[in-house]
Amino acid sequence: MRQLIPALLAAPIALASQTVFSVHDDLLAFPQYEVIFSDSFISDVEAKLIIEQASSAVHDATPANTKGIESRQSQTTAHDSPHPEFDPLRQTYEIMYLHGEQHLCTIPIVDVPARNETSEAEARAAEQKELARATDRGWELLKDLEGNCLYFVSGWWSYSFCYNSEITQFHQLPPQRGKPPLRDPTTKAFVLGRAKGHESKEDEWGNQISVHKGKTHKEPPKTELQVKGDTRYLVQQMEGGTTCDLTGKPRKVEVQYHCNPHVTDRIGYIKEVTTCSYLMVVYTPRLCNDVAFMPPKENKANSIICHEVVDEDEIAFRTELKTLEAELDATAPKEKLANVGGLLVGAGKWANKEGQRLPIPAYFGQENEGKTVEIIAKGTSKAEGGQVEMISDAELQKLDLDPEMVDEFKKNLEQLAAEKGWKIEAVNQPGHTMEILGTVED
Repeated sequence: MRQLIPALLAAPIALASQTVFSVHDDLLAFPQYEVIFSDSFISDVEAKLIIEQASSAVHDATPANTKGIESRQSQTTAHDSPHPEFDPLRQTYEIMYLHGEQHLCTIPIVDVPARNETSEAEARAAEQKELARATDRGWELLKDLEGNCLYFVSGWWSYSFCYNSEITQFHQLPPQRGKPPLRDPTTKAFVLGRAKGHESKEDEWGNQISVHKGKTHKEPPKTELQVKGDTRYLVQQMEGGTTCDLTGKPRKVEVQYHCNPHVTDRIGYIKEVTTCSYLMVVYTPRLCNDVAFMPPKENKANSIICHEVVDEDEIAFRTELKTLEAELDATAPKEKLANVGGLLVGAGKWANKEGQRLPIPAYFGQENEGKTVEIIAKGTSKAEGGQVEMISDAELQKLDLDPEMVDEFKKNLEQLAAEKGWKIEAVNQPGHTMEILGTVED
């Protein structure tokens, strides 16, 4: 089985990064290497010959120098034990030990370009120009977020972030499917920060309300572009939040916008870095429309290939043993899945065999977030004719109500009302269970 172990080696053959210097660069990270442990073996005699030739070679290996290795190659071909060809111009060889086992490792020679101070100065100037362009382009791409709000739930607290407006921390009511988190009015909410040019004041009940300026007078956001290594992202500082009880200063938050082509606009996380000072990271595919914000491409690492060194007499035996192990693994019975309550864990099958779908709640997706009242049955007084009206069973089922239960409730209410008028109402309020109320006229 092929094993991959990522490694960053400070080899004597590589002394510098190929990119322009940055304080965020790891000086020992380039060139990059990965260590690959080969499944094949190499004999101790063959490994010794390779090491001797490598130590005595001077860039131009003559046929006489490699004659011993070539003859050894022909001898080991029958054992299906390939090994790296000797090339002192492209690679070096080292004997390494892992858990007491000897390995012959082939290390590629990586050419590092000569340092050019002139080209580096030009690259820095071009980079500054590119950063200025990327900043303007980035905020232009984010304009489509105007008027949209993102939500994030973390334990007790929920957060709402309305782009270029404000960020609020609150405790939400019991969640409702298909609707954003709603603030529990019995708990206190905190504004973590407001965008530049965004104001707020209190209404007659003491609640904070937002006051937005017209688009023609709106000031540009207080923003900047930051670079860390190969990653570029936009930063917006939002200040003027609710006064902190511990510091006596307004809360503030730093919002970072990162390109992520694999998700929709969403809040990645939010954390309190210092007392009443927060960091929010927003992932958005919008920035990915500019290549400057795209995630850096992963550099392909140089491969260091290691072969286990075994005695010459054991090559045939070890090769046969490895073949036998592979055959046993192929014929071995697969591990049985755990059976829990009649279900096979990991089998990828549905627990509900009938495939029944739950009914969609009656008020699913409605924009009205207030209380809704619907009359499902009513009766006039005896003096007015005693007429009774009631919605159909199908409509009751749409409201997720049992027609038989409603009919029984109606009969009891009619007996209670006697000759008076009455009505039955279905009351639905966000965060509460639907209530059925019966009312008798005075």
